[in-house]
Amino acid sequence: MTSCISSTDPFVDDFYKDPALSVNEKLEASGAEKLMLSNPECYFDADIFRERYLELIEGAKDYILISTFLGSDCDGLNELYQTIARKAREGLRVYMIMDGTSSYDMTDTKYVMTPIYFLKDSGVHLIEYNPLSFLRAIHPQSLIDRDHRKLVVVDGVYTCIGGMNMNYISLGAEGAALQKDSMYIFKSADFSKALTDQFVKIWNEISVEKIVREDFSTFTEEDASKNVLVGYLFNQGPGSDQSMSAMFSALINSAQEEIYMLPYLPLLDKNMLAAFQSAIDRGVHIKMVIPLDMRGYTRKGTAYFFEKLVSMGVEIWYEQTGPDVSMLHQKLMVVDGRYTMIGSPNFNMRSMRLSYEIALVIDSEEFAQMSLEQGKDREKKMTLMDIEYALEHKEKEGSFLSFLVTYYGG
Repeated sequence: MTSCISSTDPFVDDFYKDPALSVNEKLEASGAEKLMLSNPECYFDADIFRERYLELIEGAKDYILISTFLGSDCDGLNELYQTIARKAREGLRVYMIMDGTSSYDMTDTKYVMTPIYFLKDSGVHLIEYNPLSFLRAIHPQSLIDRDHRKLVVVDGVYTCIGGMNMNYISLGAEGAALQKDSMYIFKSADFSKALTDQFVKIWNEISVEKIVREDFSTFTEEDASKNVLVGYLFNQGPGSDQSMSAMFSALINSAQEEIYMLPYLPLLDKNMLAAFQSAIDRGVHIKMVIPLDMRGYTRKGTAYFFEKLVSMGVEIWYEQTGPDVSMLHQKLMVVDGRYTMIGSPNFNMRSMRLSYEIALVIDSEEFAQMSLEQGKDREKKMTLMDIEYALEHKEKEGSFLSFLVTYYGG
C-alpha cells in the first residue's frame, strides 16, 4: 500500500506555504497545464445531463473519447448505450476506457447493471484499466490501483469532466436512488487539445491497440474572445507527474479567508490534517457539506473519523442519506471566493495517492460565486454537526476496521 501515484508531502511542503507566491504561481510550478476556457454548461441534475449527453453523441461526426470509473448498462441508460453502439456501427470512432472494477460495482447499481462489453460488437474500442484477475489478486497492491476519472471529448470540440459515472446510481436511476452530482461541458480548443493529448497517451500506455494523436483533430476557435476563464488542469494518470496533492496543497495553504468544500468521503491523512490545522490557525474558515452514506462500511468508517475534523474546528453540514434522500456525490472546492476546483477527486488519501484523477481549477470570482450558490442550495435540508453529535456518531456507529477499509478503498 506504500506504492503510490504521488504522496501527500506537498500538503506540508514549505513551497506551498510561501506567502510570497500566488496560487497561480504554485499551480503552474506544480505542473498544471494552464488553459483558456469558455464558460461551461453546468449540470447538477443527472436527468438533464443525460439528455444533453445524448445530444452530443447524436451530433458527433468524427470521434468520441470516454473515460469512466464505473461503466454499466441498465434500463435508464439503455438509450445512451444503444446510441453509442449505433454511431459506432455507422463509422464513428469511439474509444472508451473504464476501470476494471466496473463489473464489480458495490453500490446499488449491482442490483440492476448489465456489463457493457456488448459495445465491442458494434465497433466500440473498449478497454479496462487494470482489470481484476486471479494473477493480480496475488499482488494485492495492484487491486487498489484504480482509474477514477470521468471525462468525455466529442469531435475535439466539446469536453466534459465531473463526478458522474456511467452507471445506474449516477445516470440511470430514478428518484432518490439517483445521486446528486455535477458535470461541466466546455467548448474550448485548449481544453479539448489537452484532454485528447492525454487520452491518447493513456490509451497507448494500457492498450496493445495503439492510436495516433494526429488522427484526432481539435477544432479551431473562430472567436477566441469567448474564452474568458483561466483554468489549471491536473490529470493524475499513467505517465503524468501531476498530482492532486500538489493542487489541493496550493489552494489550502494559500487560503486567507474561507475554504468551502463538497468532499465525498473526506478521510485525511496526517499531512492533509496538518494543512487544515495550519489554515485554521491562520484564521481560515473551513466548511464541508457532506452526506452520511447509508452503505455499511463507508458509514462506519466516516463515523469513526468525523470527530477529528469537528474537533479541529471544521464546520460540517451533513445529510442522512436513505431511501428518500439522494446521496451527494459532487466534488467541489471554492477558496476565498475566487478559485474553484471541479472534477473527479474525493478529498481523501486515496484520491491523493492511490487512484488516477482529473481536476480543473478555475480562477474566476464569477464562477466561484455561482459554485458557492449552487453548493449552498445543497445545504438547505442539512444539519450542522456539533462535537456532541460527532462523538455520539463515532461511539455508536464508528469502526476502526471500516475506517481502514474506506481509507484505502473508498
